[in-house]
Amino acid sequence: MYASIIELHFKPNVMQEALSYAVSLRPMLEKIDGLNQMLSIDRGDDKATVIVVYDSKDQRDAAAGQAQEVLASMAQFVAEPPERQGYKISINEIF
Repeated sequence: MYASIIELHFKPNVMQEALSYAVSLRPMLEKIDGLNQMLSIDRGDDKATVIVVYDSKDQRDAAAGQAQEVLASMAQFVAEPPERQGYKISINEIF
C-alpha cells in the first residue's frame, strides 16, 4: 500500500466549507484506480493533513493528474498551493 500526504493551509474561516466540498467530490474520487481511503486530520489554525491510501505506488503515481485536478478545484479555499508527497505504508491495522 502507498499513501499520498497532502498538507493544506486554508484561508481563514473556510475549512468546513472546503471539507464539505471535498466530500462532494466522492463520485470523482471513486473513479481513481487503486484509491481506497481518504482521511482528513484537522491540525487547527486552518490547517489539515489529508492522507489518501492507494493499493500500490504505481496506482498512486498514475493518479497524479487526477489528484492535481482535485487539488486545483480547491484553489478557492486554500491560502497556498498544497503539496502532495508519496510514502510507502509500513503498517495499516484496523481494530
